[in-house]
Amino acid sequence: MTRVGLIAVLVFLSWLMAVSATRNARGEPAAETLTFAGCDANVPLTRVLARAFTQRRPEIAIRLQTVGSTNGVALTVAGAIDVGLVSRPLRPAEQGLGLSFLPYARTAVIIGADPDVPDIVLTRDDLVGLYRGTRRLWSGGRELALLTREDGDSSVASLKENLPGFGEAYAAGSNASHRTVLYSEPAMHEALLTVPFALGLSDLGVMTIERLPIRALSIDGVAPSLENIATGRYPFIKTLGLVWRDASFPVSARAFVEFVQSDEGARILMSHGYLPVR
Repeated sequence: MTRVGLIAVLVFLSWLMAVSATRNARGEPAAETLTFAGCDANVPLTRVLARAFTQRRPEIAIRLQTVGSTNGVALTVAGAIDVGLVSRPLRPAEQGLGLSFLPYARTAVIIGADPDVPDIVLTRDDLVGLYRGTRRLWSGGRELALLTREDGDSSVASLKENLPGFGEAYAAGSNASHRTVLYSEPAMHEALLTVPFALGLSDLGVMTIERLPIRALSIDGVAPSLENIATGRYPFIKTLGLVWRDASFPVSARAFVEFVQSDEGARILMSHGYLPVR
């Protein structure tokens, strides 16, 4: 395990020891507690699914913690948690470690804006120009506050993969003063709702679950809807996944995975802004 991974395990275990006994969905002490941890894009949906699952299996409780995809994988490898929550595939260095990776939900990457901005549509060229720094204003002449996520974030990765020129624009403006890098989804959402005329990155699922009044902009006239990501018209998506160790996967955690893949799980996903991965 890397030094970073070891630190993640130690910090997480300190948190785990400080948490009081977990109760089930009915508020009663649970006979068994599962621990899931990972990226902040995955935790909100997993919380919704865990609530539905534990209503049906009240002897089980699920404890959630946000630690990032990479730390979620490291904690899973170390056996510190039962399931890692990720928004990316396993990296080459993480493969061959006895892990299973299950992609289970897709959602649209949102180019989100302050609700008061004048624009509802951007072009692909607009988006590349904003990141390169060649465009700084909204159509009404207001200065635009560009917010972004760190390199390696799943939203940034999707834009790099599906928007020609975006990777070069992101790299070219990495040290520029015209944009602000935020390192978590909660920080991004708070900024989008409080910084005047801001533009940033989110996703349809989290916005739906948390009922965020952020304006979701269309790109080249195509809205970030479930229908449009299902047909491929809107190409900017992120995929959520579950990671676990094959050698020590609890029966109760496997039951949760089966619930996620069930028809009921699919209905929950679609009602909260996600497409099931089948």
